[in-house]
Amino acid sequence: MRRWLKIDLHIHSALSPCALPEMTPNNIVNMAAVLGLDVIAVTDHLAADNVIPVYNLAKRKGILCVPGIEVQTKEEVHILCYFLTCAALLQFAEHILSLVDHNVSLPPAIGQQLIFNEQDEIVGERKLFLHQSIPLSIEEIWHLAANYGVCCLPAHLDRPAFGLLGQLGFIPPGLPVQAVEATMPQAQALARSGKYRSVITASDAHSLEQMVTPGHTRLHSSLNSVASIWEWLQAPQNSLMRTFQCDV
Repeated sequence: MRRWLKIDLHIHSALSPCALPEMTPNNIVNMAAVLGLDVIAVTDHLAADNVIPVYNLAKRKGILCVPGIEVQTKEEVHILCYFLTCAALLQFAEHILSLVDHNVSLPPAIGQQLIFNEQDEIVGERKLFLHQSIPLSIEEIWHLAANYGVCCLPAHLDRPAFGLLGQLGFIPPGLPVQAVEATMPQAQALARSGKYRSVITASDAHSLEQMVTPGHTRLHSSLNSVASIWEWLQAPQNSLMRTFQCDV
């Protein structure tokens, strides 16, 4: 029997202002192992400081970690960005942070935006509020991404807040969207509509509890490297994907 790789490409660490402090690199990777995840991505808002610790810890557990980040456009649309290497991600993140309004500080009620090492020790924090828009449109993000070798896809398409359809009501003409992300069971309805080339599910977890979802996208076992998954996201083939309502 062919084995399908269980994936979750939208997880937040405690660097994201809306995530709980429990979302440390070791906790994320260990929970991923408990859930039987084969592929994960930490996609924090506008920054990528915790990706390398997660990447290294995941590798030791036999879990693939796709380098990623979540960007909020000036239309307040969330875009997930995936990279072939951590080095490319860090360069992109540095550029994104240079565009952010540095006068917007972290609201007192939010908590800290924490940076960890591989031992889950706090080695720093971001004072700049990371849940804000950058002054680039969706189209400009896509254009910028091409310069960094980024694969982009709209996040949580089914949600009214920060989703592309919720914010704009449509996908801009000419935007080269290949895959979109949604949550169960809406993902199945979106997939049946035939409007999108591929619909993947993800937890968008901001806590360990939220990593437990009622369904997961699985990719064919031939997509067993960061490079092959990145290439699939660029030009998804539904024959290499399955989505399960419940996991057994």
